[in-house]
This record gives sequence, structure tokens and C-alpha cells, in this order.
Amino acid sequence: MATMAEARPRVVAWERFAPLAGVVSVVLWVIGSLIEQGAIKDKTPETLLSSYTQKEGRILVGGLIWLIGTLFFFWFLGSLRATLAAAEGGVLRLTTIAFAGGVSAAVCGLLFPGADMGAAITDDKDLSAPTAEALRVVGNAFFIGAEIALAVLLIATALVVLRTRVLPVWIGWISVIVGIVLIVLPVGWAAVIFAFPIWVLLVTYLLWSGGQVVPRSGV
Repeated sequence: MATMAEARPRVVAWERFAPLAGVVSVVLWVIGSLIEQGAIKDKTPETLLSSYTQKEGRILVGGLIWLIGTLFFFWFLGSLRATLAAAEGGVLRLTTIAFAGGVSAAVCGLLFPGADMGAAITDDKDLSAPTAEALRVVGNAFFIGAEIALAVLLIATALVVLRTRVLPVWIGWISVIVGIVLIVLPVGWAAVIFAFPIWVLLVTYLLWSGGQVVPRSGV
């Protein structure tokens, strides 16, 4: 049985590398999206139906990879929350809001490929072009939900960073800008696809290289 002295280095090592789950999530999201979305042609309900009935394997594999990436995102959120909480102290209002936004976005991320995967495994005789189009819209609805939830995550994180300097100030201002863009729905989709993964990679690096945080006495 390991002594406390032997177990401590293992715990420290785990905490040291836990933020790297963010990198894993982004990589798996990109791979899963390229595989799944690359198999779906939705210019018309008929082409969408054809994709669901003829590209089942690619849609299911890509969706599964995406889901695994989202599971790693929960681990990234845990590391981010720990860092923000140690810095904010007190009742952890902003940290709680940021974590709630991240979890909500992750849940939407888990549901996002579900409609496409469900359509892919549905018997061809039970799936029509209008039904295929409706299922596609359901997936888009979860994407919009994730978009708004991510804005909550980024803006609340930015407020903690700008108040406590637990991470560099520049990442706080980047978080504010990206968070505001996410709220603007006509262009927010671009922030989800391009800016947010970069944000995750930047924050992952800062968490991984930042070391220990000294808790504040209160806010």
C-alpha cells in the first residue's frame, strides 16, 4: 500500500497534466467534425437523406469521436474551475457561473451530433427527406445553445482573470471579445468553430505552465 509521501507525487503529476485534456478535446472535435460533417450533404432534403442512408458508418464514427472529445472537455473545465476558484475565493460567484456555462455548453456538445447519428441508424424505410431535414435542424438548435453557453463561460472567466490576474490579462480581454462575438448569433457560429478552439488551446497552455495558485482571502 502506497504511503502518503509516495502518493503525493502521483497526485501532483495528475494535476499538472490534467489541463492538457483541453488539447485532446480540440483535436478530437476537429477529427470528428471533419469525418461526420464531411459525410453530410445538406443542400437539399433529398441530398441530406442520401447522406444519412449511404454514409452511416462515417457519420457514426465521426459523431463518436466528437463525443469522446466532449468528455475530455469536462476534464478541462474541472482544471479551469479549480484555478479560478483558488484565485477568486469567497463565495465563488463568477467561478460558478463560468463552470455552469462550460457544463451547459458541454451538454449541448454531447447532444449536437445525436440527431445526425440517430438519423444514420434509422431504418431507411422509416426516414423521409422532410424528416431528415427536421433532424438536422434539431442538431443546429443544440449548436446555438452551445454558442450562448460558451459566451457565459468566456465572459465569467474573463471577469475572474481581470480581477485576480490568475492568468495573463491579455487572455482575459480575448475572452471578453470572443464572448461578445458569441452572443451575436449571425456571426457567433464562426467564433464557436474557429475562435473557441484556439481559446481552449491558449487556456490549456496557461493552466499547464502556470503552476500553483495562491487562494485569495475573499472578493
